[in-house]
Amino acid sequence: MVEDRHVELELPSLDTLAARLEYLFDKIRPSPEELSDSDEAGRRYTNKEIADKINAASGATGVTISAAYIGELRRGVANDPRMSHVRALAAAFGVNSGYFVDEAAARRVQDQIGLLNDLRRMDVKRVALRQVLTDSGLSATDTQLIEQMVARLRAVAGSAGPEGSSDASDDRR
Repeated sequence: MVEDRHVELELPSLDTLAARLEYLFDKIRPSPEELSDSDEAGRRYTNKEIADKINAASGATGVTISAAYIGELRRGVANDPRMSHVRALAAAFGVNSGYFVDEAAARRVQDQIGLLNDLRRMDVKRVALRQVLTDSGLSATDTQLIEQMVARLRAVAGSAGPEGSSDASDDRR
């Protein structure tokens, strides 16, 4: 069972510009400030929204792009964009432009996006614990087991008394 979960944590292959761009569309979501009241939180960016972000910065960058061209890049129909478009796409998603051209940079960005998404989904303390355990050289399986033990201990402590008592244990560290 643990083996299956480890496989899910593997990063997808990003061997084409289209795959890298699609990964950003899949993983990076509009901020609450970018959403209107009628928008669903957590939804994906549209090609038009990314084009609008790039075009809004065109006064400073000199770069404009169409939503149709972004769609062509995503589908792999267009696969050799100008470097100015690569930089503008990276800026629109808030990633380093090396993400699109360098395998090591792409993996670093994937790791960072994964960590940010974990932070959004989980308690920050759990993410910090995972990072400390990983940095100390524990395997993914060992890290997962320790996380499960901590979660179980928190659940037992929570059922034994009021929620405030578990906060007091945090102060003892």
